[in-house]
Amino acid sequence: MADVAARAGVSTATVSRVLSGSRPVAEDLRRLVLGAARDLGYKVNLVGRALRKGRTSTLGLLVPDLDNPFFSSLAQHLSRTFDGSGIDVLVFSADDDLRIERRGIESFLGRQVDTLVIIPCHESESSVSVALAAESTLTIQLDRRVSDVDVHFVGCDNHEGMRLVEGHVSACVDQKRQPVVYVGASTESSSGHERLEGFRSHFGEHPTYLGTFDFGWGQDAAQRLLADGFRSATVVTAADIIGLGLLGRLQSLGHRVPEDFRVIGFDGIGVARLAHPTLTTVRQPVEEIGRTILNLINTATSADRHTLVRIAPELVIGESSPA
Repeated sequence: MADVAARAGVSTATVSRVLSGSRPVAEDLRRLVLGAARDLGYKVNLVGRALRKGRTSTLGLLVPDLDNPFFSSLAQHLSRTFDGSGIDVLVFSADDDLRIERRGIESFLGRQVDTLVIIPCHESESSVSVALAAESTLTIQLDRRVSDVDVHFVGCDNHEGMRLVEGHVSACVDQKRQPVVYVGASTESSSGHERLEGFRSHFGEHPTYLGTFDFGWGQDAAQRLLADGFRSATVVTAADIIGLGLLGRLQSLGHRVPEDFRVIGFDGIGVARLAHPTLTTVRQPVEEIGRTILNLINTATSADRHTLVRIAPELVIGESSPA
């Protein structure tokens, strides 16, 4: 910084304010300092800054799987929320593997991130890793949670999402002609568990098919529905990626959507925009979720009780199940 200050003809304090953005600086001074830093090839030493401040200004985001477009899109939305906050978002994928999940948490803790946001791989077996994170830094569970570890959680109200679906189906669907079936995912994750529970709570006992949160399972589920004799139905799915696979396979086999099969998704970000026809879906409130996490980081103290925040989603009507 002394070299930059000498070249720009300003004090090192001015250089510090410009490069850290900690206080307003006149625009002409800011340009002068940045030009001198550029000419000298100066880069801020983030490790040194972290040692001096006692914080790294980083957030570690651990996702189960970046192959799932919902999680990659969620990471993108969270990064946008934190743009301008002074906090950098670092992303690690666990590849749906508990061992890799544990290694990711240890890696983030070793880098002394100020906050760890975790989407756990498994509703119960991820508890040891989540507890490890919570012992060392502010830890927030996102979208999925393990219930036996007392840490913050911010996510979608899955039961409310299924209530919105039930209201749409009751108002818009001839259920005798297009009976309701559910194509979900295994209950190893809380989102899979809660959406199935929400469906049964609002629809009762309807045919249920459980697989995985991926496109291939949606395709397989379409084959199973047809093999079981369905030639028309209202298919409520646990995720857009499942709905997209199911919708595509049904259409490739000559079935019409929505005339024969209605398809309803859940998530509303990521692959939903790729659906043809457009997908009716429960959209997760990702913007509000991101703002809630940022506010929690800015206000949480070690003395706070751990918060459980469920934010209501919205139903987005598409062509796959019109009003």
